Amino acid sequence: MKLLVHALGAWFAVEAASGRYPRPIAVGLTMLVARLGAPATAFAMVGYGLLRLQEAGAFERRRAPVQGRRAVATD
Repeated sequence: MKLLVHALGAWFAVEAASGRYPRPIAVGLTMLVARLGAPATAFAMVGYGLLRLQEAGAFERRRAPVQGRRAVATD
């Protein structure tokens, strides 16, 4: 149960850091998560890092380059 509470607090912290909530609400949520301690802080840091990586496109699939046939030179 404690893990769920910490994970939920970290999720709120990530959402607040991403700008989803207005400033007064984000400050209140941040203060609440700060009271939860180290596990929630660690979850929040990992979640925010993953969010930033996702926004940067780190998890998008890249298409494999198409390899065409090379023209064979004949003399």
